Amino acid sequence: MMKNNPLDDIVKCDIEISSPASSDATFDSILLVVPGPKEAGERSMDKATAVSKADELLDYGFTVDDAAYAAATVAFSQSPSPDEVYICIRKETGSEAGGGSGAGDSGNEQEGTEKGPDGAEGDTEAVEPEAAEPEAVEPEAQAETVQGYEDIRTTLSRASCEAAFYGIHITEFRDTKDIEDAISWAEANEKMFAFEYFDYKNCPVDNFSYYRSCCMYAGEADGYGSDRQPAENRYAALAWMAKCFGYDPGTETWHLKELATIVPSALSTDQKKELAGNHINTFLRYAGCNCTIGGYTLAGEWIDVIRFRDWLKAEMQINVFNALKVNRKVPYTDGGIGLIEGKMEETLKKGQDIGGIAPTQYGTDGDTIYGYTVVVPRASDLTEAVRKSRKLPGCYYTARLAGAIHVVEIEGFLTF
Repeated sequence: MMKNNPLDDIVKCDIEISSPASSDATFDSILLVVPGPKEAGERSMDKATAVSKADELLDYGFTVDDAAYAAATVAFSQSPSPDEVYICIRKETGSEAGGGSGAGDSGNEQEGTEKGPDGAEGDTEAVEPEAAEPEAVEPEAQAETVQGYEDIRTTLSRASCEAAFYGIHITEFRDTKDIEDAISWAEANEKMFAFEYFDYKNCPVDNFSYYRSCCMYAGEADGYGSDRQPAENRYAALAWMAKCFGYDPGTETWHLKELATIVPSALSTDQKKELAGNHINTFLRYAGCNCTIGGYTLAGEWIDVIRFRDWLKAEMQINVFNALKVNRKVPYTDGGIGLIEGKMEETLKKGQDIGGIAPTQYGTDGDTIYGYTVVVPRASDLTEAVRKSRKLPGCYYTARLAGAIHVVEIEGFLTF
């Protein structure tokens, strides 16, 4: 048999594999900040930990009476429900995260008491946690800072290094300072924060100029007395977030959504108008259906718009980054700039396909109303200094939001 010489002697062939990057941004994951369990469990929760059902918390020392278990149960009761939620234990001052050694105790949560929605303590023998709420407390008591815990911003910063989450709920930590600090952290870190309150006349925040935080009034549950409110309503905003995060950004509105386990409020017309005027969302009953009303952030922007904007930003960044990464070089020519333009258009087209960006439409006079437009510079229009810097400025796009219909007004005339 004759010997074959390797073809590398004549045809040198190397194949380079360039793998595209994937975005680590998430827009459907929720972080629950909770008090720790009172006793150590079989497993230690020393960092933000994902659970796919509430019963997993029992392995970490939590009990079915703990706030973490109740909140997780409400979240996983929704349809669609999250695949998982992250649990982060807020450390006590001078302690390490994890179960055991009274990890769930604080200055205003003592063993043998149950915290109400406004921060009050009640007799656990008189009020079952699954069925009732203790009496409301004065606003001054509601505003007291939780003693014995680290700053909530420290908790959130630590959790952001340990888990990828987008939504935040801080369960039983309902004092004004914790809510305000969580709002400021969420605004600065491009997260979404949701909270609920129960004393109609005393919203825990005064500043409503926030675009990443939403509030739901969940008090005055229909059919319940003021001294005996459903415990699940303590997590109404979490239920809302868990359900709506089940929809892809751009495909949803947060208005008229049914929430499992949550009891609607019984409000007067004036109360509904006042809450809506302050961009506070509610859960009410219409035509035999219990549904969310509103969908606002505190600043009055629609929640779904903020979420879609965050998704579009992340998608645009990863698509353009991949264009730079997978190609050996993107030349500073009209062809190279066109490649970047194509990735921008690809992102906007995807946003249009899922329903976040309006489709191209045609006016009555035949004019074309584009859903989006992209403008990039020509290489020859940029100075030599700019081209030498290898930075490409002047890339712009405009897009029309598809929006959503929340209210319909109809006029009709009957004649013989």
